[in-house]
Amino acid sequence: MAETKKTTTEKKEVKLNPKVWEVPYNQDLISQVIYVYLSNERKGSASAKTRGEVSGGGRKPWRQKGTGRARHGSIRSPLWTKGGVTFVPDFRNWKKKINKRMKNKATSIMFSERLRNKELIFSDIDSKKEYKKLRESLMKNIERKTLIVSSDDKVAQAMGNVKNINVVMAEKVNAKHLLDCKQVIVDNEIVKVLEERLTNGK
Repeated sequence: MAETKKTTTEKKEVKLNPKVWEVPYNQDLISQVIYVYLSNERKGSASAKTRGEVSGGGRKPWRQKGTGRARHGSIRSPLWTKGGVTFVPDFRNWKKKINKRMKNKATSIMFSERLRNKELIFSDIDSKKEYKKLRESLMKNIERKTLIVSSDDKVAQAMGNVKNINVVMAEKVNAKHLLDCKQVIVDNEIVKVLEERLTNGK
């Protein structure tokens, strides 16, 4: 059975699994996972016209011989200004894959790093009064980008329109979310759900 560490909050005590909250930092793994996330966000929508798609060029611009100029068959040629593009970048697929174990390990590393740097706090966001209080606190330092990890729909509704605050469910949070913020707030109610997901129940 995994060892536990106790973290005290204002309302209750939460036991933390060291497999999620005390993982050594691994720069290579983080870089690899973030690279995959960023690649998968690319749309691949760059486009250009081939010689068959540009306008004009219905006939040979001049006769083959006798003009002293190089022979040409169409002004749609890539050699011409406003001609078609030879190798068009249409619909390039930037999608990459990475296995679930690596993604979960990277997320655990980022959680551990935030906790070590005192950039992560645990909070009881289980009532309307609590998340209103939390919102007021965050509004005082609105320029600091904050990630709230909570599966409570009311939290997302209360914080969703606040600048620099991102609410992510425990089932979806990943290393990129944790990298993009300055501080992290984790709802005590989802700690066990988060640990179950990231350790695959081990």
